[in-house]
Amino acid sequence: MVTQNERVDGPTLRTSDGFFHPSTNLEREEVRKQLRKILASQVFHNSKRYATVLKYIVDQTLEGCGDRLKERTIGIEVFHRAPDYDTAADHAVRSAVAEVRKRLAQYYLQDVRGQLRIEVLPGSYVPQFRWAEEHLSSAPAASDAGPNQTGNAAAPPSVERVNRRLWLRHWWLTAACLILLASLAALLVVFTRQQDTFDSFWKPILSSRAPVLLCIGNVQGGLGPQGERQNPSPTLTLSDFQNSAIETVNEHDAITAAKFAGLMEADGQRYEFKSQSDATFTDLQRGPTILVGLLNNSWTERLVPKLRFTVEQSSTKWMIRDSNNPSRQDWSVDYSTPYLDVTRDYALVLRVLDPKTEQMVVVAAGITVFGTSAAGDFLTNKNDMRKLAAIAPPGWEKKNMEIVLSTDVIRGRSGPATVVAAQFW
Repeated sequence: MVTQNERVDGPTLRTSDGFFHPSTNLEREEVRKQLRKILASQVFHNSKRYATVLKYIVDQTLEGCGDRLKERTIGIEVFHRAPDYDTAADHAVRSAVAEVRKRLAQYYLQDVRGQLRIEVLPGSYVPQFRWAEEHLSSAPAASDAGPNQTGNAAAPPSVERVNRRLWLRHWWLTAACLILLASLAALLVVFTRQQDTFDSFWKPILSSRAPVLLCIGNVQGGLGPQGERQNPSPTLTLSDFQNSAIETVNEHDAITAAKFAGLMEADGQRYEFKSQSDATFTDLQRGPTILVGLLNNSWTERLVPKLRFTVEQSSTKWMIRDSNNPSRQDWSVDYSTPYLDVTRDYALVLRVLDPKTEQMVVVAAGITVFGTSAAGDFLTNKNDMRKLAAIAPPGWEKKNMEIVLSTDVIRGRSGPATVVAAQFW
């Protein structure tokens, strides 16, 4: 909306937010007079660069050339840039006008009540002019000004409405900043918790002064007699030895053990490898242990039956049984299935203080090697640890835990693990 205020030397068009375009010689002289005051002030007096920019854009506007005030024009005529200079790479004009805008705001923070205001709005290079509140309040009332060209009484500009709009704009800007800060803080909390979850889980293992035992299952799987390694047959050939069940481990288990070894290496923690056939109870008593494998690792089989989630066999099918829900049978895999047709596997992840050895034990144990592989990925991937943080109760860092994982299997390769059940104590 545009209103019209009568002045002594002609009408002045004024927008509803208080800005006006100087259309008379007297108004233009008032703007120039105000410009001289601003340029002589402390905020502009010692800065020829910004004073030159302000004077140029005001003069151009008063001469009716405000539509020419583009970044390139100012760069050429004020900063003497070449006509084809790259405005995207050269920020001189934008930086200078931003500084002019800031210094004008500083100037009007001083005691300059009643002065005409010169402003450069964000996103524009054309200065705007408006009268101060005291000047507007001293202008003739709308009823004294007579009818306007449409025959209606002219309404005086509403300074309160202008201030309210400015306040609302500042409020929304502040609210947007607060929302942005809150979002960043939330992301930081999630990231920090993710890091803390991984570190907190592994702290009892990685902080040990004793070497960590990496105990991997083998083809023998605990079915052979104890001490077979210590009492080898004198007639055992090198070929038989090299291809024996004691010396053979599954590729998936070996890769999983290597990931745990990489974790130890990255933290500078000492460790040693032993197969389930080589490891002794004394070895497990010396320090923390990481057990890889379930049905092929007798040390895992020793530990699991005492927990909530156990492993049972029914004919060719193996399943993880929940003692709190014994009727559940869907966490199972049938070993008679062609291996390329297996589509899902399940695994147990443990971090418990073994009451027999009084040492911390971590277990990655799948019903098949696919589950073991998925469990190893879960335990060595910081992103996957977010899944643990989502279900863990307060103070879980100092608790024992047993977690049931599910993983999709596609043509002999396991995918990311999903937590389907957990127990903390």
